[in-house]
Amino acid sequence: MGSSEPVPGAERPAHVAISRVIRLLSEVRLATLALALVVALVEGAAGGADLWVVLLALPFSVFPALTWDSSGAMLSRSGILLACDLVTTVLVVQALSGDIMTVYAAATVALLGVVVGARLALVMASAIAMVLVYVNAQDATGATWLVVTVGSLGVMAMAWAGAALGRSLRAHDVAAHEAALAQVRRAATLERVRIARDLHDTAAGDLAGATMLSGTLLARLTSEGVSERTIALARQLDEACRAAHLDTRTALGELRRAGAQPVDDLTEACERWSRDVGTPVALDVDPRYGDVDTDVAADVRAMVLELLENVRRHADARRVEVTVRVADGELTLTVTDDGRGMAAAPPLDALVADGHFGLQGMDERAHGRGGRVVRETPPGGGLRTRVTLALAPDVVEVR
Repeated sequence: MGSSEPVPGAERPAHVAISRVIRLLSEVRLATLALALVVALVEGAAGGADLWVVLLALPFSVFPALTWDSSGAMLSRSGILLACDLVTTVLVVQALSGDIMTVYAAATVALLGVVVGARLALVMASAIAMVLVYVNAQDATGATWLVVTVGSLGVMAMAWAGAALGRSLRAHDVAAHEAALAQVRRAATLERVRIARDLHDTAAGDLAGATMLSGTLLARLTSEGVSERTIALARQLDEACRAAHLDTRTALGELRRAGAQPVDDLTEACERWSRDVGTPVALDVDPRYGDVDTDVAADVRAMVLELLENVRRHADARRVEVTVRVADGELTLTVTDDGRGMAAAPPLDALVADGHFGLQGMDERAHGRGGRVVRETPPGGGLRTRVTLALAPDVVEVR
């Protein structure tokens, strides 16, 4: 039997959240069938038909109890199996009459409520309740009618209670899964920060010192008039040290930035660009952007910076607006400027021919995530670039 514990980073099947209560209700039905059959045999009221009805009903409790984790998705979507379960419940209630069958009926409608929700479960429960009333109506007196009525209403209430329990279990499972994912992300962030700190304290410092020494060595060799071959080697050493130092600082920046929240990281990038260029940027970010994966946030940040750089080089804009929206499994990034714009929003091939290679990289990022890029001229001129990315579902739909 499969585990129902949340797996960080993996999508949770909706049926796993209700597996325990499904098994419990199925076991209740099995125990009720066994008890009712024993009582009927002791009282000598059981016949061959009763035994066949019990054997017919057994699989509808045995299979969910044993295989729900692996086959629950199929069982819960099969209207035929649910209808057959309803029919066998009606047959069981008619064949094995008695108060114990009210328990079986209540367990059945509660199970249906957990699986299919309140509306359909209440429709099925009404059919079972009418059968209970019919079976007990022949022997009911004035005193027992109240018991029959209350029992039938109780069966209806169990359908609603089962649906409410199913919703609660699914919501709790989603919350637990999100908490597990958040814990994994936090652990990864802390590890990145630790690596960045260690890298800064060791390799980055050593490379900074080596860069200073190589520069000093090159200056001294040049002033002392050594051979050009030696100076060329010293220059290569100095360039290698500076390149390694720059690469290390870039890696440090990426590691530190990975520890930041996506919203804060994007805000900092836009504010820094606005401060350096002198063009104001109005940033509007959906709060749900903070829940996207780190890789997606990195791509969004890179595309925003590319579009802002394109504004700086070509648009001569006075104002830029950046909006990020997350809805319906998609992330939409929109960057609008009031600059010179592009005539008729030329296709990508024309942009690449004019030297806009960064826009080609942005299109490739978007297509790599199942998205698209649309460029258009907004009212009043300028350029509006809308990038849509498909987001992988990490929240299980709650019925």
